[in-house]
Amino acid sequence: MRTHNIVLNIESKNGVTPRTFEVGSVAGARFTARDVEATRKQMDEQLAAEGHFSSATFTNPSIFRIARYLLTQDTEFEVQGTMTGGEGEVVAIRDSAEIFISVGSDQCDRELDPIFPDKPKQMCPHPVATTAWPYAEVEDHWDDLRIQSTVTTQGHAVPLQDSRLEALVTLDYLRDMPSVQSLPDAAVLFCGSSPFLDSAEEAVKEQNLSPFTTWGVGDAFSVRLYDPVLERAIEHSFVPVPVGDDLAERQSEGRALPNFPMMD
Repeated sequence: MRTHNIVLNIESKNGVTPRTFEVGSVAGARFTARDVEATRKQMDEQLAAEGHFSSATFTNPSIFRIARYLLTQDTEFEVQGTMTGGEGEVVAIRDSAEIFISVGSDQCDRELDPIFPDKPKQMCPHPVATTAWPYAEVEDHWDDLRIQSTVTTQGHAVPLQDSRLEALVTLDYLRDMPSVQSLPDAAVLFCGSSPFLDSAEEAVKEQNLSPFTTWGVGDAFSVRLYDPVLERAIEHSFVPVPVGDDLAERQSEGRALPNFPMMD
């Protein structure tokens, strides 16, 4: 099987060292809110109401696999249609006993999101930055790290996420999950999305932007992981280029756009 490599500039307190990783697996974590019990209650209620076709999962956090070829460090890549949205997330890279931290986007086909739990994510390219930090340098102040993202559409930059990692389960929590431990190294894990800002909806209304902007759908997307203790940041910006689909035709037939499920 063809190998898939990524190159990361490992930025540590001692300097910067390029390192190549032969990717053995890529995965994502969904429904990663720190309050695991409250999320479980909410999802159980959703499952009871919606049954087999619910977007809720039977476990939380829930780990899903992503094909390795979808991992990209390109700043421009093709997507299938105009409804691909971004979610800024911490990305953990485990290579044997070593762990590194970066930032990326758990891209998702928003039109398909209400229909299939994981497939809308598994069919989209997943961008990751070119810089990473040793996990050991941030482990003791993990909750203080901030994940931030901005979506740009129609010339307007809309802040989408800005929260401390205390809102999500810790990386150690994810690492202890059997479904994560069994991932082949080097394992690349998208660690779950922080909540989207209420101010994004306000900006969309004020600027008369597409309502799907609040789901990360736009012309460009940027993600940022900020460490206020060591005063450094990892940033990555990219442009998803739609190759086209029949969305406009389907909308012209008067079909209603889908209602989106709760954020994961």
